[in-house]
Amino acid sequence: MAAPTTTSGSAHRTARLELTRPGTNGARQAYKTRMHRAVLVVIAIAGAALLAVPSVAKEGVRAKLDRPVRLDAAPGDTVRVSWHLVDGKGRRFGASGIYLRVSRCGHGPLRVPARALGHGRFSAPVKVRRGGIRKLVVGLKGIRIIGGRRERADVFFQFDPPVYRDCP
Repeated sequence: MAAPTTTSGSAHRTARLELTRPGTNGARQAYKTRMHRAVLVVIAIAGAALLAVPSVAKEGVRAKLDRPVRLDAAPGDTVRVSWHLVDGKGRRFGASGIYLRVSRCGHGPLRVPARALGHGRFSAPVKVRRGGIRKLVVGLKGIRIIGGRRERADVFFQFDPPVYRDCP
């Protein structure tokens, strides 16, 4: 029986280089190992993309008030609007760039930035202006680029049930 031998660090590196030389079984094994890792990375990226698809699809998302809102508040009052977003299956929907679009009687709409409270919940303070509040809709800021030109492409989510009143 042969006595056990020890190899120095440089002898070990030399042995490893011998295994990875072209034409050796070690080179083939090293290639398979690298390719296996690459395939796993591609599968992981594809899986992550598939899981992200439902969050990209905004169809069917609607807003639900967490508490009633006084649309008849007097000018100068501040009304706090709290809501959550849900998708078509009732699951919470969260996003950044959410705001409250406030339509006013006799005036143009206002964009009031919303504060994210987590888990698809949002809140925004609305200072009532002259003319009062006519309608509330949740907006999601979006941008589209057409031919090198950037323009707003917001998406709107209606409250369910709708939050509006007739102007006097």
